[in-house]
Amino acid sequence: MSLLPRLSVVIPTWNRAHLVCDAVESALAQGPQVEVIVVNDGSTDETHKVLTRRFGSRIRLLRTPSRLGVGAARNAGVRVATGELLAFLDSDDVWLSKKQDAELQLLERFPQADGVVSDSVSFVDGQRSEMTCFAGNGLLTACRGEARWVSECPWLWTNSKNGVAISSITLRRSALAAFGKSWFAEDLICCEDWEFQMRVFHRCRIVVSPEVLACVRRFDDGSRPGRAMPGKPRTSEQELVLLRARLAVMKRSHWLNGLDGNLASELERFRNETAGELARLTASGI
Repeated sequence: MSLLPRLSVVIPTWNRAHLVCDAVESALAQGPQVEVIVVNDGSTDETHKVLTRRFGSRIRLLRTPSRLGVGAARNAGVRVATGELLAFLDSDDVWLSKKQDAELQLLERFPQADGVVSDSVSFVDGQRSEMTCFAGNGLLTACRGEARWVSECPWLWTNSKNGVAISSITLRRSALAAFGKSWFAEDLICCEDWEFQMRVFHRCRIVVSPEVLACVRRFDDGSRPGRAMPGKPRTSEQELVLLRARLAVMKRSHWLNGLDGNLASELERFRNETAGELARLTASGI
């Protein structure tokens, strides 16, 4: 008799025929009790054919009738997931083979935790960055080499510049009940992951681990305005899209009622900073 999957992995993809197989392989490498759900979000390249030929019944492959966006694609995967744990992996990222084991150990140490966030490292043109995500956003210092509650570093989620990789988040599926059927925003071109993180970090008990368990590819193909490349600034058009998305997220932050004074002030500061950047960019004629 087959066991129910311990972990469900949702991988949204769009025109990533040349990359998505690496992501899927890294998810399958986590062990036999892994359910890999790939949502082909209206790809126009060979993505569907490549996935079907290479993985067959080893994955659950969904297909949207047209490109709906990464938020809608992730939601489609969440709806069919059956695992006790739920994780997200972008189709251009990969996991280290020990990711699931490391996170299961953490959840055993912190049984009251609703999920785990781990560190990640970036790759640009095949070269690994010398700075991890946590080193860049201050979490490495906050963790002091040990797993800690995200509540000990709440500044993390009030500023999208300090965000974590969506490929580094694993949740107990039961924790999503707090969000009803509203998981990822489907009307945002980017920042849907930050909006999701804000709600998760606010409503759930999350453990932060300084261990690097994911690799994030950074490249500019025009499809990800929210993912900048080191040494290559965003175009004015990309910056405009990003700033508008950030403001849209913060304008819908009514679900953040109850923030303590410091957090509310920090969120308002970032809102004003973003609005100022957007006003200056718009005034420049973009």
